[in-house]
Amino acid sequence: MHPTSPVDSLWSVTAPPLPSFPALDQNLSADVAVVGGGITGLTLAALCAESGRRVVLLERNHLGSGTTGRTTAHLTAALDLDFGSLVSRFGEEPARRVIASVMRAIDEIENGCAAAPKGCGFRRVPGFRFSEDPSAVSRLGEEAAVARKLGLEAARVDEVPLPFPCAGALRVEAQASFHPLAYLGALAERIVRAGGQIFEHSPVVESTGEAVSLASGPRVAAASVIEATHTPLGIVSSIQTRVTAWTSYVLAVRLERPLAHALFWDCADPYHYVRTVEEDGSLILVGGEDHRTGRDPDPLARFAALEAWTRQRFPVRALEARWSHELFEPADGLPYVGALPGSRSHFVAAGFSGTGMTFGTVAALTLHDLVTQGSSPWESLYAPSRVKALASALPIAEENLRVGWRFVADRLRRGGGVPSDLACDQGRVERVDGEQLAVYRDLRGDVHFLSPRCTHMGCIVAWNDAEKTWDCPCHGGRFHRTGKVLYGPPTADLEHEQAEAESSGSGD
Repeated sequence: MHPTSPVDSLWSVTAPPLPSFPALDQNLSADVAVVGGGITGLTLAALCAESGRRVVLLERNHLGSGTTGRTTAHLTAALDLDFGSLVSRFGEEPARRVIASVMRAIDEIENGCAAAPKGCGFRRVPGFRFSEDPSAVSRLGEEAAVARKLGLEAARVDEVPLPFPCAGALRVEAQASFHPLAYLGALAERIVRAGGQIFEHSPVVESTGEAVSLASGPRVAAASVIEATHTPLGIVSSIQTRVTAWTSYVLAVRLERPLAHALFWDCADPYHYVRTVEEDGSLILVGGEDHRTGRDPDPLARFAALEAWTRQRFPVRALEARWSHELFEPADGLPYVGALPGSRSHFVAAGFSGTGMTFGTVAALTLHDLVTQGSSPWESLYAPSRVKALASALPIAEENLRVGWRFVADRLRRGGGVPSDLACDQGRVERVDGEQLAVYRDLRGDVHFLSPRCTHMGCIVAWNDAEKTWDCPCHGGRFHRTGKVLYGPPTADLEHEQAEAESSGSGD
């Protein structure tokens, strides 16, 4: 079977229909305004509404349209930062609290799934960080020892339930997997049942500690404002200088023989991760081939590399879907959760790395405590103002801008008039009649001319042929092929070059 579409997530076609909500068309007031309709925002909104707060949640597109709807939904304490590095960077006691917070988040998701009608596919499984290289096995043993000190049930094992040879693995018990969009549906029902309000297709363009303003005009005044958007909106937050945007690729693969239910990650670079999906274990998700967003000239080659890796190791019957998603890596390895420096009412949740389902839930639990009680046992771990994170800001900010600009400049084509060699449903950045433009030819053959400058901070976007989007290589903004902003931090669409478009006969 051919993959259904380059951009279809398996979750979007297997989840029960998510409830739909109207766009906000009037001013409102609330105790808590939450921006973002992924796992972080919905979990936080549910907890706050159930605590008696008046909650308004605003989503730019529709619930689950961001990373939550495109994740592989590993629920794990095996962070992108390995256990040894976690301890050396933060100390053993803080590292133990980080792991405790993540395991508490998995418990929270388990409880929420258990209360849902069909359980949202939640399953407790072991996790394996495995290596095919014998030289890496001793390091896995060291990791197991550190993991036990941090409170996990972990061991270095020789047996790994994979259909290809492994030198060994770090096995961690009591990890989990679930269906993320089914879970979002359950969270949405909790919010509405507790009296909260949800609005879709309501893009926020300005956010302060007192209110959020929508592109269409309405405003929500609130005692607490939370941006649960992976990276804050606009250009007001220094957090954008402390995260790097990455793109990761996923295949849904039907096997000839079932795989044991577990989570798997390898030690390769780029790394790969695997989980089962269906009850019989015959459908798996394989992810990896990560790269900095907007900085790979051939994203489709990443899918090809991931498929080759999979076929070399698994008895593949068919590929059923493929997609990619964005994640944001923080400077020091831990997310930024809490009040923005200098504010007591403007909160953020950002930089979840590749473990967004667990860290997103940690963020929701932490922010709920901060909003309703004024403190959280985890606030110092994840505070946006923490010293280690601030110290890392400048190098990341400089690298984002320097490499981002150079990446696109090195690949800029120089053309004359309307590009005749541009195929349908293709785009590229080039010079047209001396002007630098983002050019897209739609399926009808009409050509669209856009400004190539990201509306966040002016970096030049790059065409992503896998997702059919314009991606910003500096801060991870993503735009629809015809310029509509899809993903933060930009809040405004790419500008249409109307005069050029009209002279070429392109459609809108």
